Amino acid sequence: MKNWAKLVSFICLSFSLSSAQYLEVRRSATIKVQPYRDALIIEKVQRGNYLELLNSGQQENGYYKVKATSVNQEGWIYRTLVRRYEGNIPTPSEEAIFPFHYEPVPPDYYAAAENLLGDELKAALHEIIKDHREYSYGDVWDILKETDADTQNVSRVIGIYSGFSMDASSEYDGGKGWNREHVWAKSYGDFGTRIGAGTDVHHIRAEDVSTNSARNNRSFDKSDTPYIDGSGNYKGPTRSYTSTEDWTWEPRDEVKGDVARMIFYMVVRYEGDNDEPDLELVDAIVDKSSKLPQHGRSSTLLKWHQTDPVDDYERYRNYIICEKYQHNRNPFIDRPEFARRIWGD
Repeated sequence: MKNWAKLVSFICLSFSLSSAQYLEVRRSATIKVQPYRDALIIEKVQRGNYLELLNSGQQENGYYKVKATSVNQEGWIYRTLVRRYEGNIPTPSEEAIFPFHYEPVPPDYYAAAENLLGDELKAALHEIIKDHREYSYGDVWDILKETDADTQNVSRVIGIYSGFSMDASSEYDGGKGWNREHVWAKSYGDFGTRIGAGTDVHHIRAEDVSTNSARNNRSFDKSDTPYIDGSGNYKGPTRSYTSTEDWTWEPRDEVKGDVARMIFYMVVRYEGDNDEPDLELVDAIVDKSSKLPQHGRSSTLLKWHQTDPVDDYERYRNYIICEKYQHNRNPFIDRPEFARRIWGD
């Protein structure tokens, strides 16, 4: 794929003279107010960040207590996502910079939607983002190699639910590689992989084949069973959850809000025009055999939208899709308050 997003310099680290215990973040992670998986998120941290370890390194429920310096709070981070050291705490010699380039939202992009609420706002946003440039399902492979690139290695892509870093060039690889995951399950509305909703990259993400299969068309909701991937080239704990009783899927904390905003986008973008599906958000777990154009669970997705705010990766992805490919944006990344103004709290 040509014209990879331009990489900027990584953080240069120097060492302070003070000695303490610290953690190096090994995979993107979240710091939470309490040592529980469903606790409120304080901030997201990326691989390569360093955190001061508190509480003498004692663990609670598998979490370490750390100092979240950017917001001057203390919180908790899951132990498997970090590497522990004792000694000098590295301090950044310059501000941490997100390594991919993106530009701000054009100032007048949402002018027609200002000061509107409810169905009027939803209709105005639909008019703004409809009629985007469409691609074939085959084209989606190459687009995802750019939109879902690993920030540490652009020849790899990151799985939305698993967080696995995967060789971008391997693609399906006989069922052992990665696939194109429809976050809005393509069976709900029965649009499959047809050009339009079935190839809209605002809701299609990279994922390893077996995790993609495990999610299936499950509704998004709180779930009780950790999903550990056991097949293919990429396997191991994913930090996503499934359910032993209900047909549900709970993504890892770092992307809960991302998933919610992709679902919101689909509801606004597809309103039944020109033989397109008319997609609706419902506060229910949708039956797996249903072909109705409905997805749930709305109350959970609205909560995730609040607890996992927009990050630089979402902004970058939104910019690339608009600038280079579809020429439309996800309003809920640019203006998170739109969700509350349409669906309430």
